[in-house]
Amino acid sequence: MNLSKNFYLFFGIAFTINFIYSFFETKDSYELFSVPVNIWIYRGYRLLIAMVFIKIYLSKRASAAKN
Repeated sequence: MNLSKNFYLFFGIAFTINFIYSFFETKDSYELFSVPVNIWIYRGYRLLIAMVFIKIYLSKRASAAKN
């Protein structure tokens, strides 16, 4: 499945904003896949997903520049 590189950029930015926003909320835990987890585990998950989307975007952009 070949998705547009803008898709990855959009979700990378969205997850980064969500990660930053989690520092301003006053929750001690979040629900992740319907399981309550520590706030730091949730933040790590969001940061990891954001980094994956941004890495995919950058690799697609680099491969498009080569062609």
